[in-house]
Amino acid sequence: MKKGETAKITVKSPYAYGNVGNAELAVPGAADLCYELTLENFEQAKYKYEMDGAEKIKFAEQVKEMGTQYFKEGKYDLALKKYKLITDYLEEDDGFDGDSDSDDAAKEEEKEAGDKVDEGKARALMLAGYSNQALCYLKIGDGSGALKACKDALQLEPTNVKCLFRKGQAAEMSQEWEEAISHYRAVLAVDAKNTAAINAMKVCTNKLRSFKASQKKRYANMFERTNFKEPERGPEENKLKPDFSESEDEEGETVGSDKEEMAV
Repeated sequence: MKKGETAKITVKSPYAYGNVGNAELAVPGAADLCYELTLENFEQAKYKYEMDGAEKIKFAEQVKEMGTQYFKEGKYDLALKKYKLITDYLEEDDGFDGDSDSDDAAKEEEKEAGDKVDEGKARALMLAGYSNQALCYLKIGDGSGALKACKDALQLEPTNVKCLFRKGQAAEMSQEWEEAISHYRAVLAVDAKNTAAINAMKVCTNKLRSFKASQKKRYANMFERTNFKEPERGPEENKLKPDFSESEDEEGETVGSDKEEMAV
């Protein structure tokens, strides 16, 4: 659309209020909605490479708010996309130098101080971005995605309790009980009174114990089914079996009793 243009948009009932409708807005059931939109003004967004450090931080803060709103509404896929934009735009190798090349010492010192503030904000936003990505992945049932996001966050802050705990939750999702317990222990190493980690570790310990017991029983039954003995021969069968232990050859030598067998 161009500035000043008007567009008509129709939303089919399944994507609007469905068969229920909306009494407050006087929308009957199974009704399609028609909207008329006019583009009064717009702002051309900059590409990542066109932004300086401060602009990237401002953008990251905006998408973080949008992601949080989507998360509250239960729209975890949309929230995840917004949180990913934060880390995409604030990669650690990106600089926060600004564009000034002034030789003035006072301005340089002021710029360096500002850069340090920007780096701190960027780091905090990236940590929040990865942590919230992990939370979204857990909500949509993607344990491997949550685990990767936690690892990225812990590279920024190895003792981050939220990410250590979510790492344990991701391992639980894959039924890796021992791994989950180790992550919850890492939480308790940082925060010994973390009740959520204590309770989660108890649950995982019980599940691990049950799993080992079921595996032990399973393999025990398997060995019982395969551990059979050859039936003993009866007296009549033994009589039919020839005995060469004391037989003699044509020259009268005993064969097979004390002589060593030789390959032919």
